Amino acid sequence: MILTVTMNPAIDVSYPLGEFKLDTVNRISDVSKTAGGKGLNVTRVLSEIGEEVTATGLGGGTNGLYLVQHLPEPVIPSFYDI
Repeated sequence: MILTVTMNPAIDVSYPLGEFKLDTVNRISDVSKTAGGKGLNVTRVLSEIGEEVTATGLGGGTNGLYLVQHLPEPVIPSFYDI
């Protein structure tokens, strides 16, 4: 069993583009937000390769609440909002 501790979690925001054009305005149609940070990313990868892993850490305020609500449940069951 591997335990990862994420003391500085992040909300990763991605703006996928179908095509990038130089010297013009590029419009996006979708925004993707995921729970991230080095510890959570390591946890996700270890889980995908079949390791038994649990992540823990702290998050505060509205960002902490968002992280707790959007973590993948089987991978990360013990993250705490403070």
